[in-house]
Amino acid sequence: MSESLFIESRLRLLRVLKFSDGNGYEGTLEFMDQLRYLEIPWLPRMMSGRLENLEFLFVTRPNFGNPVFSNLPKLRHLYFKSPSSVSEDWKIPQTHNLETLSGVRLRDLNEEKILRCFPNLRHLKCYYGSSRINDCPDLSFLPQLESIRMTFYSRQSKFREINFPTNIKKLSLSGYFLCERMSTIGKLPNLEILKLKFVDFVGENWNTNDDEFQKLKFLKLSDLKFEHWNTSEDHFPTLERLVLESCNYLKSIPSALGYIPTLQMIEVHSCGKIVRESAMKIKEEQEENGNEELEVIIYGLSKLRISL
Repeated sequence: MSESLFIESRLRLLRVLKFSDGNGYEGTLEFMDQLRYLEIPWLPRMMSGRLENLEFLFVTRPNFGNPVFSNLPKLRHLYFKSPSSVSEDWKIPQTHNLETLSGVRLRDLNEEKILRCFPNLRHLKCYYGSSRINDCPDLSFLPQLESIRMTFYSRQSKFREINFPTNIKKLSLSGYFLCERMSTIGKLPNLEILKLKFVDFVGENWNTNDDEFQKLKFLKLSDLKFEHWNTSEDHFPTLERLVLESCNYLKSIPSALGYIPTLQMIEVHSCGKIVRESAMKIKEEQEENGNEELEVIIYGLSKLRISL
């Protein structure tokens, strides 16, 4: 057997492959029909070969190539480390069974047409920015979508509304998402985990209502600039864990949250004195009411852990 045939036969057995640079890997892929996981710097303009068993594709650098989904029939998870545009040049059959799409940039309704080719999508990480009104893609048509991580990177974004699937369970929002749209988020009937970071609460109050966040179990607020949080224990009836991080504009944690019967833990990370003191006050109130389950953890110069 020649050396080239020997190498080719070995390559065919590989199931996991990572390329650290882009030197000469394009032609090699045509021999890799047993690959399950592939990590490459960027997609070639045309992916050679039919990677029939590939399930995970991870692209580590800004991408300018287009995935050929007809050559990737078993692909379930596609990750871009750097934001990459969804393009009409993506070679997609009428539908594809992709479940995870991470690191894509959405700009207008044209991307919605591409996303509709993935009806089984369960996890989406995306970046959105547009100056045109109402151009945010409607995501409610993705019936299997369970988690979304969405960054709004343009202050000029002027969408009137954003529609998430009603079955969404985990939602992470960051950037220029205005607090006036939080009521829409609160009404998602199956939402269990919500993380907000750098959301534009500047100069605003956050007012929650009785019909919001009815199944929410975990809430994390990071680097938010709102001052007053007007809420009730009835607005978060199933909350188990509350995390506040660098919320230095907040005047206090609402004491009503301490009366949520399911609440197990409050964590305060790098917040100001007022927030820390309000967490301690909640601890004292619950102790007086015989609550021995709630745990309060305060992180600062040193970690203070308090179990009631």
